[in-house]
Amino acid sequence: MAPRKRPRLYHAVCRECALERVFDSEDAADAFVARHVEETTHTALAERVD
Repeated sequence: MAPRKRPRLYHAVCRECALERVFDSEDAADAFVARHVEETTHTALAERVD
């Protein structure tokens, strides 16, 4: 049986509000964080989940 390849996931979270979401691409997570920061001036980040 061949090993199953897991997709890479990216977790986006805001440090100042309850916003939190998981994405399957780094670009989508980064765009989401950038949009949230621009709209709210909150501190948010996205990191890969292993």
